Amino acid sequence: MWQLLKNAKIHSPKLIEDTDVIIVGTSIAAIGKDLRLPDFIKGEEFDLQGMILAPGFIDAHVHICGGGGEAGPASRTPEIHLSQLTLGGTTTVVGCLGTDSISRSMSELLTKAYALEDEGISTFVYSGAYQVPTRTLLPTLQQDLALIEKAIGAGEIAISDHRSAQPQIAELERLAAEARVGGMLGGKAGVVHLHLGEGKSGLDPIWKILEKTEIPITQFMPTHINRTHSLLEQGIQFLQAGGHIDLTAGCDDFPVELQVPAVLSMLEQRKLLNERITVTSDGNGSMPEYNEEGVLVGMGVGSVEVLWRDVRESVLHYGISLERALSTITANAAKVLALKNKGLIRVGFDADLVVLDESLQVHDVWAKGKYMVKNKQPLVWGTYETKKK
Repeated sequence: MWQLLKNAKIHSPKLIEDTDVIIVGTSIAAIGKDLRLPDFIKGEEFDLQGMILAPGFIDAHVHICGGGGEAGPASRTPEIHLSQLTLGGTTTVVGCLGTDSISRSMSELLTKAYALEDEGISTFVYSGAYQVPTRTLLPTLQQDLALIEKAIGAGEIAISDHRSAQPQIAELERLAAEARVGGMLGGKAGVVHLHLGEGKSGLDPIWKILEKTEIPITQFMPTHINRTHSLLEQGIQFLQAGGHIDLTAGCDDFPVELQVPAVLSMLEQRKLLNERITVTSDGNGSMPEYNEEGVLVGMGVGSVEVLWRDVRESVLHYGISLERALSTITANAAKVLALKNKGLIRVGFDADLVVLDESLQVHDVWAKGKYMVKNKQPLVWGTYETKKK
């Protein structure tokens, strides 16, 4: 099927002069001005009337098959629905397991990824969970990354957290080495996606691995870096040394200066906002609240909608350029995770596109060339979703 999107303000995420995009099947076939569909083609045209056309968003940390469980079986969160992702502009999602890899499994995670792919978006998974040694589908992590197409890295591996397996440095070192070689064999990034808690050690175990081995700093992708002031400063040092850092959106109970919009602004002011910074939602996972004694005192469910909400806020109220803000959930994420044909509006890339209205709200969404959201309403629903009237 051919589709022509006309009269857009295209952010690739960099603003370009072209205004029109032709989609053929699942890919972007042409970008230019005053484009027309061939006379012999029966296709659809969409006049975007000057609205912004951006790459589809990449959310690289979502508990797609549910998470939680820290307060017992009733606290397990449910599987995510397709429209929860698409309404927020997410066209590519990376699924992960968290604390619970007993009642949740890698088989369940991978199956849910295939289900979401069948429903219309692009999906990948991290192999593993909080624990080290971690859970895998095949006997080893290296085999998962080399042989399972959707497995792109290890994660989320917990360190500096009372819920972690308190891994020894040698265990983390071995895990990172396996991820690196498995990634090389499978043509994947092979990143180790690290969950950082509020523990005393912070990133210290990773620094020790970097000091004593040849594993490059880019093999690690630490997340929740904006959890505390001290962890954020460690993350900045990690970034300045050439590493990746991932910020978690939706942390409304954090001090304002630790929330994504303010952190992006601070990084911009310090001239550190670069292509190695990503933002993810931690969507659909549990949001446990602990007191100082480590006792669970509350529980919530993370929303994937906070991904664009927080990035949008950084533009509207903190003065971050749209290009830089969009990059954290498009081009940067695609580069860090080595996702082919993702993260840019470019000929030959997947037709993952988001239309933003004058207030930068998600208005329309295409995923792999399929029209998923029209005028802020789903056109495509998940298999078991209840359609809202």
